Amino acid sequence: MTTSQTGRTAPWAKALGAVLLALLGAIIVANSIANSRETDRKHSAFEATRTDAQRFADSVVARHNAPPTSRQAIQAALDTSTGNKNGLLYSMQPAERRTKVVIQLTRSYPRSLALFGPAEATVDRCFTVIFEIDEVRHLSADITAHTADERCSGVVHQNS
Repeated sequence: MTTSQTGRTAPWAKALGAVLLALLGAIIVANSIANSRETDRKHSAFEATRTDAQRFADSVVARHNAPPTSRQAIQAALDTSTGNKNGLLYSMQPAERRTKVVIQLTRSYPRSLALFGPAEATVDRCFTVIFEIDEVRHLSADITAHTADERCSGVVHQNS
């Protein structure tokens, strides 16, 4: 003899299903918001490297009246203007009236869901800075910010 059950679902089962469905929806919405905010923080950190590059260029221009030819001078300016650990000098190509420098600048930003990894992440951005002296013996800097997918090693080899 087989038993078959026809009829209605128990009210407690419906309530439990509704609660679980609402909880799942809340988790999905919270995760979407957290990911959006993290993306915004990452973009802000990436764009803040542009300010760091400008600060570096201004520091070099303020200290020198000719294009710098010493790696130590460039590295010192990079260290003081970016906080010692946020700047990396990739290459330096001095010439008669100009010096071309390729640097990588790093910024950290807080992650949203730090349960499965570190609480902070970093973004790196490559810059090409050309220090050049003009006809009136005035040192200026031209800064080129590269995109997120351009690595400094590729920029150095591309411009060699």
